Amino acid sequence: MKKKQIIAGLLEVIVVMFLLIMPATAEGDGNIDSGDGTGGSGGSGMGSGSKQNYWNNEDGCRITILCDGEKVYSMDWSNQPESSVATSFVKRNKIDYLHGSSLERATIPYTSTVVPQKMPTIVGGAGGNNIEAIKRYFTETNRIKAIAGGTGIPYDSLIGGHYKLLLEPVAYFTFKGVKYAMTATEAAKYDVLSNGQLRAWMKSLTHQNLPLSMFLEKDDTELHLQKWTGPKSGKQTDANIITYLGMGIVSFKAKEQPPDPSAYDYEFHTDTDVIVSFHLINNTGSDITPDDSAYVTLNIAGTHYNRQFVCPAGGTQLVWMRWHTPSVPQVITMTATSSQIPSLYTTLTARITQLVENLPPDPTYYDRNDGFHVAAAPSYGNNRATTWGEWYSYWHPVIVTHYDKKGNPYTVDEGYWEFAYTSYEASLSIQDHTLEPDNRCQTDYKLPSGEITMRSGYGVQVKVEPLVKGGAGVDEYDTTPVQNITATFPEFGYQGYNRMLDKINSRLWTFKQNKDSYYYSRVHYTPLWYPDDTDYAVPLFIEDAWTPGGELTATVSDSVLIYGSCLDDWYIHVTD
Repeated sequence: MKKKQIIAGLLEVIVVMFLLIMPATAEGDGNIDSGDGTGGSGGSGMGSGSKQNYWNNEDGCRITILCDGEKVYSMDWSNQPESSVATSFVKRNKIDYLHGSSLERATIPYTSTVVPQKMPTIVGGAGGNNIEAIKRYFTETNRIKAIAGGTGIPYDSLIGGHYKLLLEPVAYFTFKGVKYAMTATEAAKYDVLSNGQLRAWMKSLTHQNLPLSMFLEKDDTELHLQKWTGPKSGKQTDANIITYLGMGIVSFKAKEQPPDPSAYDYEFHTDTDVIVSFHLINNTGSDITPDDSAYVTLNIAGTHYNRQFVCPAGGTQLVWMRWHTPSVPQVITMTATSSQIPSLYTTLTARITQLVENLPPDPTYYDRNDGFHVAAAPSYGNNRATTWGEWYSYWHPVIVTHYDKKGNPYTVDEGYWEFAYTSYEASLSIQDHTLEPDNRCQTDYKLPSGEITMRSGYGVQVKVEPLVKGGAGVDEYDTTPVQNITATFPEFGYQGYNRMLDKINSRLWTFKQNKDSYYYSRVHYTPLWYPDDTDYAVPLFIEDAWTPGGELTATVSDSVLIYGSCLDDWYIHVTD
């Protein structure tokens, strides 16, 4: 052998060894443990050893992808093709069975995905399995990317903290001459149905090595799954297998991100009725019709809501939910997922803040503000109309006449689904809005121009009647009424202090009762020093009227003219 060939061969060996010892990047957190692996490799250990009952020395893994506890995808991985499997069951997972699902024989051929990089031994024989190798395999970054790529779920979404992988070892074995594929839970359920026949012939496989190949090392409170505290060797009961054994979980921690207000899809106030809207993009390449019975699961603050939907290929369907925000400020992530269409995953973030009332101080005789300049009344926003829409589908009949073998005619509806887009609208109107002197002020009057003038030091009162109107097809569920109105005042430059208005009947809003008023009147007192011949303008910000198309808001402002002060109304009257 030439010297160059020897050097090249050595370099190749070194590179391979480096790749083998180089640590893989881990992405997930494996909640997986296993037993002592005391089962045998054949004979009475893993079956009778006959041609009728034996373990094929093959194993695989069922991977169920859960989003906030809801199943969105399931698949079986195997190290080799398993086309020879004759009998299997409808692919359900342990959570399905714990929630009451029954074992159901599959009516279609069993399928599994043959992985390009072989899985470590899971079920094991006399030597058991290497649980650390299993953990590394199912938490390694490239493996997680392969799972994401095979399901259509974006990788960043899969590791974002909302998803988990439920792992269940699958054993391939021959029982009574028929090759089966079963998870540990399926084997235990089948054993119950067969009156213990499976345990009698395959007990070391189905009731020891398979269930003890994976179990939780700690409780998963979100999924309500418990760790196994029983023996790690020996034959296990059907009940313990169904409840505790034959499963592992890979979870992902959400990466900490610095707060960025512009990154939020919504900003809500605490303890408020709101409308949350999800835009579902149909990128499946085909129409989603009523025949598909497709539904989306909305997860909002840990509560799940199911909504059916339709959508043409390439279209976007709007799905909305009326929701009441919590009473504590926080940031909430909301998701929309579909078990039939994993790629429809949508996530929204909402920042929930407290709307704070900062009551102005009670003005006194001694207050001064010599350098005061009147600021223009601000506008806090105006969005008085909004629109949204959704897709509907309807059946387009096509009646075709056919003839039977005897020439008798009969008709068949060979129609198809059509789609139509329906638009909606809602608006915020102000039925009435006034700023007036307190009813106890006796010296106000109306100028020829129609403007009202009053002396400083007296109170002002407001009345406003906002109304949310929905267009055709909009019902009460689709909108919320106005829920907050805030007033600011010119003596503070419209900053620092505010008053929250009070809704006193179905439509009318006014100031709350003023604790500084002797009569607890619904007023705000103007400062004695407010300059003469100057408008006293009070803007009101009307908000928290929500629709599927967004929030309706309005800023309205009215004023009174200040001239003189309440001291001008005081005089000394001498009596005899």
